[in-house]
Amino acid sequence: MIDLASRKKWVRRACAVAAVSALTPLAQAATWTKLSNAPSGTIELLMLLTDGTVLAHSQDLPGTVWRKLTPAADGSYANGTWSDVARMGTGRVYFASHVTPDGNVWVLGGEYSGPNLDATWINTGEVYDTLANKWTPIAPHPESNYGDVPSMLLNGNKILAGSLSHNTSFIYDLKKKTWKQSGSKIYSDETSDEETWVKLPDGKVLTHDLFHSISANGAYAEAYDPKSQTWSSRSPSDGGSTGTIPALSSQFLGYETGPALTLRSADNRGKVLFIGATGHTAIYEVGSNNWLAGPDIMGTLNGKKVLFGADDAPAAELPSGHVILAADAAPTQGPFEAPTQLFDYDPVANTINPVSPAFPQAMSFPAYLTHMLMLPNGQMMFSYGTRDVWIYTPDGEAPKKAKPVPQSLHYDGNGQFTLTGLRMNGVSAGSGYGDDAESDENYPIVSFTTGNTVRYARTFNWDNTGVQQKKPSTVKLTLKAGTPAGVTQLVVSGAGVQSLPRCVTLTAEQVAGTGSPADVPIGRCAQ
Repeated sequence: MIDLASRKKWVRRACAVAAVSALTPLAQAATWTKLSNAPSGTIELLMLLTDGTVLAHSQDLPGTVWRKLTPAADGSYANGTWSDVARMGTGRVYFASHVTPDGNVWVLGGEYSGPNLDATWINTGEVYDTLANKWTPIAPHPESNYGDVPSMLLNGNKILAGSLSHNTSFIYDLKKKTWKQSGSKIYSDETSDEETWVKLPDGKVLTHDLFHSISANGAYAEAYDPKSQTWSSRSPSDGGSTGTIPALSSQFLGYETGPALTLRSADNRGKVLFIGATGHTAIYEVGSNNWLAGPDIMGTLNGKKVLFGADDAPAAELPSGHVILAADAAPTQGPFEAPTQLFDYDPVANTINPVSPAFPQAMSFPAYLTHMLMLPNGQMMFSYGTRDVWIYTPDGEAPKKAKPVPQSLHYDGNGQFTLTGLRMNGVSAGSGYGDDAESDENYPIVSFTTGNTVRYARTFNWDNTGVQQKKPSTVKLTLKAGTPAGVTQLVVSGAGVQSLPRCVTLTAEQVAGTGSPADVPIGRCAQ
């Protein structure tokens, strides 16, 4: 019997002669590429499923339409193909949304859900079974209206949801399929309406209290602790934190705001970038519980440099740590006013500049129509409510300490595997939006590459929903049909940040879903 160490050496030798290749490498210079195959209708919200496909909602009437993009055999999303999937039971646009640990999709509410997608804040929800291609209703939110309200996936198969009218919050149990109230926000006049929620490295959920900040002319924020199920102040105005938060919204701007993403920081405790509708940004330093003003977003309007704002708009965090964000002329022309422009936030220089290269065409529409999604290969997908969908391939790459590290792979039997590794959820949520339309993608995506063929496994039951996790985590996976036995290259991606490839050897029994449980040798691939 050969020992595990010897088997790992054999794997490395085998990889030197096996025709294995990495996923699409990042280009030397950033580029924009339009998808070669257009969907059959419009595309807005983008969500990354755990098998590497992209699920996209459409604004096509009656608001029930979803489409799926499957990457090409070589892993290319730009050359992928679209297909229509099962329709939702209720038409809705701008709603809470999550990919859940069972690999399915959960949606709730909808700001526009009338017969012609009129403004009707409904409280119903549905779950999409990605294997059965079927939508099933869930218990409605405890309040009669839900829309323009954020939500957040928590550990333990729970989802935190806010309130449109009150300072209460609620928990939906994905296993029990029930709701319960879970804590009230600390300011009595503070609803969750229009807010942006963001996951911190310690598992808490941070929000900027925009309504209370505007009404009290102050700087207010708070965080939800899933363990105690309570909210607590992170506000400079009442001593809950230090520093200052610039005005991120206003009554003039309809209390709208932009996305927020957790960033890497030198002390590994994280920072958060909040992007405002006013054109101002704020940075929250998690370790020191301190707020400070970030750089302003300066766009070009009629040949002049003016503030551009994110009044319901997306952002995505690239592997390099830069953040791409969309903003429009709201600060000077009012909410939801064109044009939209794309910007690049550099966290090291703490600057915001127009994205380079510029988007290939003028965007004569407001920013709320745009959506972003980080893909497993480090590219960013961009849509704006039409049939046109683009891929942005950035320059730069993630530092070694930010990359996932697959450590061990175990065959559990019956076609199921358990992968253990570090940083498999990624540094951040990957992508975000203003309030609803969550596209959080901080969960492991796993691919196996043989020759020039990339096959994504289907992952599920990841054991942690956090970001910037220091301890090892696990995820279950099943292979894509057609995955061959033998030496193959494994890559795990979290929120768009890829690991270095690791070489594994799959037996014929394992790919067939038979055989006994066993460790799968995993080692470095020969260069």
